[in-house]
Amino acid sequence: MLFNSYIFIFCFLPAAMLGFHLLGRRGRKPVIAWLTLCSLVFYAVWNPVFVFFLLGSIVVNFLISQVIAATEPGSTTRKQVLAVGIALNLLALFRFKYLFKTLLLLHQLHLPAPAAHPVLLPLGISFFTFTQISFLVDLAQEQAERQDLLSYMLFVTFFPHLIAGPILHHKEVMPQFSAGRQFRLLSSDVSLGLTWFVLGLGKKVLIADKLAPAADYAFAHAGHQSAASAWAGLVLYTMQLYFDFSGYSDMALGLARIFSIRFPLNFDSPYKATSITEYWQRWHMTLTRYVTLYLYNPILLHIQRKRLAAGKKISRKALATPNGFVSMVAYPTVATMLLTGLWHGAGLQFLIFGLLHGLYLTANQAWRHFRTRVKGAEINEAAHSWPTLMLFRIGVWFQVAFALIFFRADNLKAALGMIHDLVGRNGAGHIGALLEGAAGFALFPIVWLMPNTQQILGEEPVVAARFSWGLHKLRWSPSLSWSLVIAVLFFAVLANLGETTSFLYFQF
Repeated sequence: MLFNSYIFIFCFLPAAMLGFHLLGRRGRKPVIAWLTLCSLVFYAVWNPVFVFFLLGSIVVNFLISQVIAATEPGSTTRKQVLAVGIALNLLALFRFKYLFKTLLLLHQLHLPAPAAHPVLLPLGISFFTFTQISFLVDLAQEQAERQDLLSYMLFVTFFPHLIAGPILHHKEVMPQFSAGRQFRLLSSDVSLGLTWFVLGLGKKVLIADKLAPAADYAFAHAGHQSAASAWAGLVLYTMQLYFDFSGYSDMALGLARIFSIRFPLNFDSPYKATSITEYWQRWHMTLTRYVTLYLYNPILLHIQRKRLAAGKKISRKALATPNGFVSMVAYPTVATMLLTGLWHGAGLQFLIFGLLHGLYLTANQAWRHFRTRVKGAEINEAAHSWPTLMLFRIGVWFQVAFALIFFRADNLKAALGMIHDLVGRNGAGHIGALLEGAAGFALFPIVWLMPNTQQILGEEPVVAARFSWGLHKLRWSPSLSWSLVIAVLFFAVLANLGETTSFLYFQF
């Protein structure tokens, strides 16, 4: 079921809210059971068969978690059970997401392999798989508490995040379903949550989906278009992806808030970033946190232990040497981003997408580290002039846009064809072709200068608050004027809802 559908807006969501409010009088368990049932129905509308896969994954992981909890902390048995749990999750993910492409590659290399048959990918498999892996890891490390089956099912399936995130940490969600709270709809949370949801719905339906046809056309004709057409298509795609994922993130957080559940922010104006490092702190923020905790940190820790065992130092001074920087910064960064690229999909184009970002991040860290070392002071980017900051933002956009060619292209050949178009291998084209991307170009001032949704709603953490043009005029309040604005936006969405598409991150 899509958030941007009539059945969700007018049937599913009102029913879920009503059941939550009425059953809340009976306590915690009925509410958890109701939300879990709603979440399973939400998933089943897309493809009922895969509900059994989802339930099977939950039951297997729950049983493994019980075994982990019953073993001695730090024991070999606990480590072995955890390894089995992680392996089972990754095998299921490989079976659905990577097996077909792997077999195709083996056939192309003329190596013996079984026949390759494409399979339908369970919706959101990466999200609920990684959510469960992190729970097992944290449980084994005494960083999580044992859960009953019903609570665990809700943690994994809660419908606002089930399909495309955010990737939740159990400590962020489960305490909010504790027995001590009252389970009922609160007018303050409902009004803010619905506003958040409608703002995200508007981004998806009125912006992202309107840009999609032209962006799709450009990539469908990669290798056979002028430079002007290619650049217009690339700009449109970067904006389509931006508002598609931004809209989904807003809807997910808004839906959770309706039930008085606070999700972590997952999108924070990434095109305002002045470095690629900051970009990843703003784009898919929970994924960045996940790969840092469960990929980058373990890789770095392994490297540091090997260096210590070999009699090498791991100090900041050692980090300043070429060998130290390569082993303790470049290697874990590139390895982590390669795996992040594979997380997004099978294919060489996704590996290159990850590799590019790994190289970007490594270069940015080298610049920060060695420039700071030479100048003897920390770099204060906030002290830069406004024109300088805009140049940084433009530079970040070009880096991101180039990597997105590989992210969006159907295969490596198509990605290379698109690059050939961009450099004018098929001619420069004419200004009319470039103007086809006018809608995308017109969005740059919005993504670079305007406040984002959480800033408008007053939901951005104080420590992360930044000035944005017009914020004081756009600040939301539960007033008549804002109600009229949201009502107009909602009716505009309804008028265009029949033309909507699924979210881009659903394929992951």
